[in-house]
Amino acid sequence: MVDEYRRAASAAIAASFEIQAANGYLVHQFLSDNANERTDQYGGAVTNRIRFAVEVASAVADEIGADCTGLRVSPGNSYHDITEHDTHQVYPALLAALAPLNLAYLHVIHAGDEDLVARLRREWPTALLLNRAGAPLEARIADLDAGLADVVTVAAAALANPDLPARLQANAPLNAADPATFYGGDHTGDTDYPTLEAAQK
Repeated sequence: MVDEYRRAASAAIAASFEIQAANGYLVHQFLSDNANERTDQYGGAVTNRIRFAVEVASAVADEIGADCTGLRVSPGNSYHDITEHDTHQVYPALLAALAPLNLAYLHVIHAGDEDLVARLRREWPTALLLNRAGAPLEARIADLDAGLADVVTVAAAALANPDLPARLQANAPLNAADPATFYGGDHTGDTDYPTLEAAQK
C-alpha cells in the first residue's frame, strides 16, 4: 500500500496539477467584480483582483514545476452566482501576468464570448485547452482546425459515457448526463451510466 501511495503521487504530478480558477470557486471569486468586495491589495482594480490567481499559480509552479501546472478559467461563467462585467480587461491582464511563468497550459471553459476566447488564444504562449460545453463534436473539431484550441476537453459527456472514445469513433449516440445526480454523494450518476455494449444488449 505504501508503494501504491508513492506511485499515485508520482502519477498525479506527471498528469499535471490544474488550478481551478473557474466556475465560481475561490480563485474565480477573486477575479469577479461582484464576488470580490475587498478593499486591500487583492480587490478593486483589475491588477489587484488578478493578484491572488497569479500568486497561487506561481506557488504551485514553484513547488511542482511549471511544466506540471495548468490553470482553468471560465470567463463570463455565472455558475455559483458569479458576475463578471469586465472580462475583456481581467482575462488579458491575467494572461499577461501569467505568461512569464510558462505554465503547461491554459484550460478555457467557453461561456459564449467568441471574441474573448480568440484573444486569449492569441495572447497565451503555451497550450490552450478549450471546453465548448454542450457543443457537438463537429464544432469542437472546428476549434482544433481553426487553431483556436490545441486540445478540446469534455466534462459531462465523459462522465455520462464511460466509453466515450469508442462511441465517438463509432458515431454512436451518447448518453445524456443527468445534472440532478451531480455531486450526489453516492455512485448514482458517476458509475451507473451504461456502456454502448450494455445498452445494445
